[in-house]
Amino acid sequence: MNLIEPSILAGAAVGGVVGAVMGFGAGPWWTVVGLLAGGVLGALAFPLLLIALGLLFILVTQGPREVLRLLRGDPG
Repeated sequence: MNLIEPSILAGAAVGGVVGAVMGFGAGPWWTVVGLLAGGVLGALAFPLLLIALGLLFILVTQGPREVLRLLRGDPG
């Protein structure tokens, strides 16, 4: 298992919990809808967030040339 599967599972779990908690005050059906929507959106958004944070970390630590080299796919 590489890094993408745990990040998708973690995003789905965190998104589902947040969606369920946000919908809890509105009623039981909104809790279920929030759980499902949060699970799907969390699974889609969390890996992208991790990639963006990783690129920001590389930008700060190694500079913009390294980020551009990674994005273009040039051999190191």
